[in-house]
Amino acid sequence: MITLVADVGGTQSRLGLIQNGILNKKSTRKFLNSNFESFYKVIEQYFVDNEQKKISSCVIALAGPIVAGRVSFTNLDWEITVSDLKKSTSCKKVTLINDLTSLGYCLEKLPSHGITHITGPDTVSIHNGQYLVVGLGTGFNVCPVVSDGVGNPVCLQVELGHSSLPNNVKNSLDSEINAAGFNTVEDLFSGKGLGKLYQAMSGGEPKTGEAVAEEHLNGSNLIATQTLELFSKLLGLMTRELAVQYLPVGGIYFAGSVSRGIFEAGMSAEFEKSFIKKPHFLKSLDELPINLITDDAAGLLGCGVRSKIETL
Repeated sequence: MITLVADVGGTQSRLGLIQNGILNKKSTRKFLNSNFESFYKVIEQYFVDNEQKKISSCVIALAGPIVAGRVSFTNLDWEITVSDLKKSTSCKKVTLINDLTSLGYCLEKLPSHGITHITGPDTVSIHNGQYLVVGLGTGFNVCPVVSDGVGNPVCLQVELGHSSLPNNVKNSLDSEINAAGFNTVEDLFSGKGLGKLYQAMSGGEPKTGEAVAEEHLNGSNLIATQTLELFSKLLGLMTRELAVQYLPVGGIYFAGSVSRGIFEAGMSAEFEKSFIKKPHFLKSLDELPINLITDDAAGLLGCGVRSKIETL
């Protein structure tokens, strides 16, 4: 059985093939979405590139809400449906999942080189079978993960980015700048949020999150460094709230371009300082493993796990 798996974001799509539960890394391809009028054209090109004629099923991870087997993108003029995917792939079994959910499925399949340790222990001695994926990119969301009775991951879909910013985060932000423009979690903890934070601190024009990180790394802009430090401090406070809400004793896994930009810019110490500060309802936050997912194929691995679960 061959399963087509795909991780479809707003900017690019990554596709690959799963056979016997294993991702064929030589089969993976990345496509720039703006070069195609639809995702079905991406699939068509992928089949040409791989000379692939037949698949038995497909699992597609998407950066958007899935309603009644249909996904529409907010920043891309595409619509993807289960019925049209069946036609374009000629397979009977099609599964759509959220892209963050796919990362929840992949956790136990990630190679060690696909994870960067941020803080806490490398492993845990007491495990409750619960994890949390935290995605910071174009938007913000989380995926709670729990192991079922036979060791398979169960991933929940939520929309935490649209909830109100917690008081501890808002109060800390308000002590530094006027927090009036940051009402929801996503208003702050996203690529646009990082740019807005820089604008508020500099009093100038907003910058992209990538530009803020780059100017910090090359030492050309002190305010960029201060923005990243404050953002990381506030992210530590937010993660304290997530620890209580979801009790992810198995670990917290950050993902997404903003997460990578923050931690790869050397902000782990600022994050850790505010995350483990006392007091806290949980007495031992420093015993909670926190990691960063860096494997670009993680979403495809998660789609493969989901595919395998559905065949059990």
